[in-house]
Amino acid sequence: MHRPPNPAFNAIIDPIDRLTEVGNTIAAISLLGIFTLIACEIFLRNGVGYSLPFAWDVAAYLMAASFLLAGASALKSGSHVRVTAIGEMLSSSGARWLDVVACLVGLAICIALSIALTDMALLSFQRGSTSSSVIRIPLVYPQVALAAGAIILNLQMLAQLLRLLRGETLSTGPGLE
Repeated sequence: MHRPPNPAFNAIIDPIDRLTEVGNTIAAISLLGIFTLIACEIFLRNGVGYSLPFAWDVAAYLMAASFLLAGASALKSGSHVRVTAIGEMLSSSGARWLDVVACLVGLAICIALSIALTDMALLSFQRGSTSSSVIRIPLVYPQVALAAGAIILNLQMLAQLLRLLRGETLSTGPGLE
């Protein structure tokens, strides 16, 4: 008989999972924005002889945002690279403790990343920093997207830790053999 999932920590994990999906949706929209910008740039440059001076800069900002905003979803689904060789050699309880320690280390790294990116965005806001491109984009906007993605990744790392603490195993994507 299959045991029902443990509801412990659902009040924390469920909102984090919803926020993760929002981040993933924004990441997908960012990828669509990259495609649109680059397609327009290629069409205009080759068809009309005109180039969008901001296309590559904005595409780079969108790519960075997409990378971090989709990171939490990749973590939740097991799409991140995860080395399981040591865990497979341990007992199930040993492997669980190894996962807990790995989550704690990952959480510490994510906290540091979130703080650094948030500080960077605040500093750009305070200084009024802009890009060096033709249209002088205020850097606070792409940097806030990066900080938001890092914070969502941080929260999903916490959710992964809570999943382990309530007895779940973490998702793993298909491995390469």
